[in-house]
Amino acid sequence: MTLGHQRATGAGFTVLELTVTVAVFAVVVAVSAPSIGEWIGKLKVHTNAEALKNSIVLAQGEAIKRNRLVEFSLVNVIPPAADSIPADNGMGWIVRVLPFSTETITVLQADTFAQQGVQLTGGNNKTLVFSGVGEVYTSVPSVDDPEPVLLTTRAYQVVSSSGYSTCVLVQPGKAVRWCDPTIVSGSHACPGSATQSCL
Repeated sequence: MTLGHQRATGAGFTVLELTVTVAVFAVVVAVSAPSIGEWIGKLKVHTNAEALKNSIVLAQGEAIKRNRLVEFSLVNVIPPAADSIPADNGMGWIVRVLPFSTETITVLQADTFAQQGVQLTGGNNKTLVFSGVGEVYTSVPSVDDPEPVLLTTRAYQVVSSSGYSTCVLVQPGKAVRWCDPTIVSGSHACPGSATQSCL
C-alpha cells in the first residue's frame, strides 16, 4: 500500500465549477444592483429628512423650554456658523436662540446635508421662528410685522439624485411630520400624493 500518492476525493473546485459559480454570482449582482442603488438612495433621503425634522422639533421644543424666540434656518455656509445668513434650499441648517440686544447668538445645533446626491427643494423656506408659546413664524418678528405667523403648511422636500423624495411638513397648528409623496394613503401619505408632490 502506497501512502504518498493517494488522491484526496472532493477537495477543491474544478475550473468548470469555479467558472459556473462566478457566472451565477455575476448574474445575481447584475440583477440586484438597481435595487441596491434604489435602496441606498431612499436610505439617504430618509436619513436627511429625519435629521431635518428632528432639528425643527428641537427648535420648537427649545423655544417653549426657554420661553425665547428660537430660529431654524437653512444656510449655504458649510459648516454653518452662528452668523450664517438664511438661504432658501440651503445646503445645511442651524438652530439658534435669538439674542436680546446685549447677548450673543446661542447656537443649539448646526448640520448639513452630508449625504452626497441629496438636495433640498421647495420655495420660500429659509426660516422658521418659534415663539416661547410654540407659535410658528415665517420670520423674526419686527416693528413692521410683529407677528409673522405661518398661515399655510411649509414643505421641505428632500430629493435624491435618482428623483426619490421625502417631505418634512410644518403645519400652522404647530405639528411637524414627514411624509412620502409616493404613498397614496395612510399616515405617511402626503396631501399631494396623487401628484407625487408634498402639498
